[in-house]
Amino acid sequence: MQRDIDKYTQDYLASSYDFESIMVSFRRKKVLEFLESYNAKHVLEIGCGSDSIVNHYKDFETFCIVEPSKVFAEKTQKDSKGNKNIQVINDFVESKLIELKTQKFDFIILSSLLHEVINPESFLRDIFSLCDSDTLLHINVPNAYSFHLLWAYQSGLIETLGGLTHTAKNLQQHTTFSLASLIDFVNKTNGGGGVSIMDKGSYFIKPFNHKKMQECMQNGIIDENLLLGLDKMTEYLPEFGAEIFLNCKVSACKASIGKVDI
Repeated sequence: MQRDIDKYTQDYLASSYDFESIMVSFRRKKVLEFLESYNAKHVLEIGCGSDSIVNHYKDFETFCIVEPSKVFAEKTQKDSKGNKNIQVINDFVESKLIELKTQKFDFIILSSLLHEVINPESFLRDIFSLCDSDTLLHINVPNAYSFHLLWAYQSGLIETLGGLTHTAKNLQQHTTFSLASLIDFVNKTNGGGGVSIMDKGSYFIKPFNHKKMQECMQNGIIDENLLLGLDKMTEYLPEFGAEIFLNCKVSACKASIGKVDI
């Protein structure tokens, strides 16, 4: 998963991505919904960004966070206020597999990350190696068939669907997924089977790209009520939200394919 983490941190925090903070709130809302519904007690969050889920979910017994950015890891450590049940590891998860395998997690959060790694298949196999048959793995990524991209394509603003946008390239993203291709990818990575999809879908219908959404908000065209309505619109357009998600469980026999002997 090696990449320029310092540059990524700076770009992520840049003012040009202001609307990302709105997307983060809807992304977090969805993750919290599943943490609560599955009554997660032993949580692993891989890549926490500037505001870890641990700041918002309190019904845990242990919470481990692996974050390669020094800036984000230090902020998360500070936010944890010395809670001994919260562990913050400033490193890439691939480098900490041996240590992490000594722990049992019932919920693993892979939020807005799989599309950013250089080799997503190898990376996901590493994550599978941390799962047992009871572990719920939550994955969310941007949707290659988001409403705003479909609209842009039909309007002639982009030549193809499924490609990397300018913003995606700036943020060192490497892969795009639709809901169908994400499910196929997860199954393929686990050897072609042994994956139970517990939940799947999308959230937040985004009419425009981040820059235009931000301009709409600054000019009072879109307010909080309309934002909440756009999130609810996935009831009618379940696969066309700005981001897609799935929750899955991996059978022990298949998960062993991805285990790393070190």
